[in-house]
Amino acid sequence: KKQSEIRVGQISEHFAPLLEEFKYDRKQARFLASPIDFIIFEEEEVIFMEVKTGKSQLNANQRRIKKQIEDKKVRWEVLRIQ
Repeated sequence: KKQSEIRVGQISEHFAPLLEEFKYDRKQARFLASPIDFIIFEEEEVIFMEVKTGKSQLNANQRRIKKQIEDKKVRWEVLRIQ
């Protein structure tokens, strides 16, 4: 049962932008899958989104990332290759 719940969750991640509950422009959403499902590039902000089904919860790594974002421990870098 647990494995089928995981599979449903993984499939749901891919279909999330097609659902009515997804309130962002799906053309602006980038699917990452792991550790966070989507990064959405809106006009005024960047949104990190995790898709969950049923009673599933954030795992420890996702909770850590959520806290880092909430604590504004996010930065921009450019890697310049010569």
